[in-house]
Amino acid sequence: MAIKKGNAPKTIPAKLTIKGQGETNALNLTYRNLKSTEFKDFVESLQGKKDPFYPSVAVHIVAEWDTDYSLSIEGMQELEDERPGTLRAIIEGFHKSRQFALEKN
Repeated sequence: MAIKKGNAPKTIPAKLTIKGQGETNALNLTYRNLKSTEFKDFVESLQGKKDPFYPSVAVHIVAEWDTDYSLSIEGMQELEDERPGTLRAIIEGFHKSRQFALEKN
């Protein structure tokens, strides 16, 4: 299939494997497929605000997920409090899920 302008998927399903504190967890989630400029604009809009950075970004990029933490800033803060580094992994997973790569030709 040819690459068509404006035809990118609106969401991206992903499965993240997150390790720490002696446990390995799988987190199934769906990212919003934000354009790079949309992501950058959102991050810039957080500057000077009192909103917590990582929880705000994670809530903005995740459309849905399969965990009992609420998909809210408070839920993200609770997740990060119990499992530090998880939000950074979620944001890193977002960037990796959007990245194109050449397959063997």
